[in-house]
Amino acid sequence: MAFLIGLWGLVYPDFFKGQWQIAAIVGALAFIWSLWAGRPQAPSRDYRCNTTIRLVVGDIFDQRDAHILIGMASTFDTDVYSGIIARNSLQGQFLERNYAGSIANLDDAIDRALAASGAVSIGTVNKPGKQDVYPIGTVATISVPDGKRYFCVAYTDLDVHNIAHGTVQGMLDSLNSLWDECDRVGNGRAICVPLIGQGMARIPEMSSELSLRITVLSYLLRSKRQRFSEELRIVVHPSAADRIDMQEFQAFLTSLET
Repeated sequence: MAFLIGLWGLVYPDFFKGQWQIAAIVGALAFIWSLWAGRPQAPSRDYRCNTTIRLVVGDIFDQRDAHILIGMASTFDTDVYSGIIARNSLQGQFLERNYAGSIANLDDAIDRALAASGAVSIGTVNKPGKQDVYPIGTVATISVPDGKRYFCVAYTDLDVHNIAHGTVQGMLDSLNSLWDECDRVGNGRAICVPLIGQGMARIPEMSSELSLRITVLSYLLRSKRQRFSEELRIVVHPSAADRIDMQEFQAFLTSLET
């Protein structure tokens, strides 16, 4: 607007003399524009490989139209009552919401999913709780009647004291296994993932921003080879949303369209 007004002033230099209302109108319009342009928006991007990536702030279990990733340890421990698994973790919420807190029912579903996948234990760890260790990246897929699937993915190890230890490489391997499983049984449906590597996963070098970027890059590279899901939906709990620069993440998503 200033540029156009400046051009007009060159042609008609006396037009703006005493016209303070014009400056007030321009200032008001600029202020309104800044409010609109700077409004909070959920980062989102559609890509030419026919998929979408977006970030949602909310409860991952409210995403009823999509499959959901549930991160687990390589022993697939489920006991929240003895403190092996935190009750407020995503896995603890999954147990409470889908199995009414019944560890036996969840264990049975996981055991059947592991048997169906052909996963084989690679050893044991002498600790309280489950002791059979599966490879990082093992996926136990639990299906529900409406076609929704919960992908229980082993992406961290528990030591003899049941303390979790994860690595960036383990996260990458787990994501690759997840995309393969989505391709096999997901029917192109959207997949929801949380911030991976945070909280009890204990990947020391993993910040929220880095977790987002690794997840996005892994998904997009796999999608460019072959489309397997209509959308990657990264669901961030409201308590963690302030750790993410939404505008910067949007710019990152935009920069990936080449």
